[in-house]
Formats: sequence, C-alpha cells, structure tokens
Amino acid sequence: MSNESCILAEYTKTLSLPELAITHARQQSPEPHIIRIPQSNHHSVIVQLEEFRSHKLWRGEQLVYHGSHAKGSVAITHLQDDWRCQHLSSYNNLRITIPADTLDQLTDDVGQKRIHRLVEMRGYDATIYHLAQLFLPMLEQPDSRNQLLTDHVTQAFLSHLVQGYGNGRHEKTRGGGLAHWQERRAKEFMAAHLARGISLEEVARHCGLSRAHFSRGFKQNTGIMAHVWLHHLRIDKAKHMLVQPDYSLPAIALECGFADQSHLTRAFKKVTGTPPGVWRKLQF
Repeated sequence: MSNESCILAEYTKTLSLPELAITHARQQSPEPHIIRIPQSNHHSVIVQLEEFRSHKLWRGEQLVYHGSHAKGSVAITHLQDDWRCQHLSSYNNLRITIPADTLDQLTDDVGQKRIHRLVEMRGYDATIYHLAQLFLPMLEQPDSRNQLLTDHVTQAFLSHLVQGYGNGRHEKTRGGGLAHWQERRAKEFMAAHLARGISLEEVARHCGLSRAHFSRGFKQNTGIMAHVWLHHLRIDKAKHMLVQPDYSLPAIALECGFADQSHLTRAFKKVTGTPPGVWRKLQF
C-alpha cells in the first residue's frame, strides 16, 4: 500500500476526560488516501451515527474489511495493531479512545482480573450505541455539561465494555452451550434487527462463533433453534403493534421483518390460530 496520510475529517470536535477521549468526526466527501492510524496502547470504539456506505480496513498489509457500516454499528479495536483505513464515502461517527490504564484501574477497583485487550468486534451493540448518544451534548457544550452525569455515563460505558468484551467474555460455556454473554448478545442483536433479514452467520459472527457452533449452543441454552426464537419474537412484536390502532397491517408486516401483509397473516395464524386482523378485533 502507498499514498498513506493522516487526514482530518471536515468536522471534528473532541472532549478529553480523565478516563477517555471522545471525538465526533464528520466527512461529507470521500477520502481517497489510505490513512495510517498511530499505534498506541489504547482501545478504540467507533459508533456510526449515520450509514457509512464504503470503507476499507487493513491490519498491517492484510485487508480485513471492505464494505459498509450501518447506522448504529460499533467497531472495537486495539490501536497497538498496525491499522490502516480508507474512507470511500461520507461518514459521521463518534470515536472513543480508552487508554489501557483506564481499564486496569476499573478492574483493580472491583477486584477483577486485568484485561490485556478488549475482544475485537464489528457489529451492533445497543447499549454502546445509546450510551454514546449521551456523549454528544457534552461535546457540543463542554462548559455547561453536568459533571455528575458525565461521570455516570463514562462509568456505565466503561463497565459495559469490561463486562461484555473483557474477561467476562471468556467465561465457560454451559456444558457446550453458549456463554451467558453470547446468548444475551445474540438475542439483543436479533431483537434490534427484526425489520430486516438476518442470517445465522451474521448472528454467529456477532458472538465470535461459527454458524454450526452457534446453532447448537443456542438450542442447548434455549431449547429451540435460533430462527424459531427469532420468528416468535417477530410474532410477539406484531402482537404489541396490533393493539395500537395507528399501525396498519402492511406497516406491521414490514416493521416486524415479514415480506408483506400476506406473509404476516400466514405466519401469525400458524402460531396463534387466528389471522392478525381478527386477533386485533378480539383485543378491543
């Protein structure tokens, strides 16, 4: 690779706190150059505030990712690695940089084993995404921020990282099933993406497993296959929306991940024994 540089986004605003640094970066046009990210003993968490349509990422000379990032997606990496990236479309994201010492202090305070590295992840984490939103007002008006709120949000953010991506991720599985964090993450991911098609490979990758391992483990933990659990979750959400008269059946079908109203009707009747329109009338 050649033509490397370190290009700043068109808009950046940074807030440095004792535990971490937060940068809001926005670029409206592609950056054709390859950017080499300075190496350091820091963890990086990037949260996409808008869809990032095209992006390349290298570790050393190896291309490890070429694709898009959906709004709300999260990437966790360690900056000790030799990272390079190329932004091929506009982006709007929040970048949170955490020194290793911060996590050492947090684990020491609670008597937990120190974390050498957070587990690398590219996917969706609802907790990280929503906590990150709370950092934005602090960036826009740093002088007026509530210090107590800042401390609470920062500690909640760091605690979630330690629990979800630190030593807690390495707990033993239950007799060959999924670890608690894996089951929780799979369910959260499926619940957050009901409105679109989700492949088992995607969910398994989000948990750091192969499709076969994930499928076996999920069934062992829950007693049902993952696609069945997802199907029932879609039906449950449809029920919740059906008792709200403002939603039409076509809108409910799309919001719950069904192809159309006919697909919703067939699936709903098979599970409940009643078509959704009739079921709705019976609730009032």
